[in-house]
Amino acid sequence: MTVTDAELRVDPALEAQVRKEHAGATWFELASATAKAHRDYDEVRRQHDDEVTARARGRLHVLELLLAAETDRLHPLNAR
Repeated sequence: MTVTDAELRVDPALEAQVRKEHAGATWFELASATAKAHRDYDEVRRQHDDEVTARARGRLHVLELLLAAETDRLHPLNAR
């Protein structure tokens, strides 16, 4: 399960931007970007700015989805 809610609604423009920024990224690059997004989210969450927090949470969510998809691609569960 991801850190963020699986049903989180992310602004489509933000999602497209994050997906474009990380198109073709390796698993390690996605893992690094996800870790940074998590730290960024934790930092802005404490600032009590709802708009900035929502963007950071959305960015984290999209990166977690990309990382999960790349993990599944590299290590499919049905290959065992």
